Amino acid sequence: MDIGIIGIGLMGKAFVERYLSQGYIVNVFNRTHDNVKDLAESGVTICTTAEELINLSSTIILMLSNAEAINSLLPFDDQDDKQEALQGKTILQMATISPSQSKEIGEAITSHGGDYLEAPVLGSIPEAKTGTLIIMAGGSKDVFEQALPALQILSTAPRYIGETGSAAALKLAMNQLIASLTAGFSLSLGYAKENGVDTDLFMETLRESALYAKTYDKKLQK
Repeated sequence: MDIGIIGIGLMGKAFVERYLSQGYIVNVFNRTHDNVKDLAESGVTICTTAEELINLSSTIILMLSNAEAINSLLPFDDQDDKQEALQGKTILQMATISPSQSKEIGEAITSHGGDYLEAPVLGSIPEAKTGTLIIMAGGSKDVFEQALPALQILSTAPRYIGETGSAAALKLAMNQLIASLTAGFSLSLGYAKENGVDTDLFMETLRESALYAKTYDKKLQK
């Protein structure tokens, strides 16, 4: 079993740790080499280019910052030595991009003979390390089922949402809700503290109410 991961930030490193713990052969590439130097002794293969990683891996996870980074790294040009680089590869796009960007990237990958699935996640590093992320998948149902073994390493129950773009839209909807909840929480907490309300009492009252969301405790120290 092998997995390639392009984009080794904090979440990417958590993915590396999780797949290694489950017996996978892990190949990695990151645009900034300093981010992966500390992985050299963990048993991963550190690739010098994205194309090298694609050649070595049957399934490739993208955890890049944006669609522009994805387009700059994947071999989408028509040079003879690159046209078949994606042939037979499964690309799992797990970062947060827009539905239209996901569709464009998916079309480019499939036109080069690869399979594409958008699979953005809810959760953070602790959930990635324990395999309890919420994964929302969009694309071909056949590709989703093919990718399930790799997705189930990171999530106990990956969700199939629908066609390409649907999971990206759901992820952005969730992010908007997180932002709204965090802004409202910080405003209420700030108002309470300004008027002499103890933070612990504020949180105890909030946790007992129908207003409570887990994200409040996750954001409290910040």
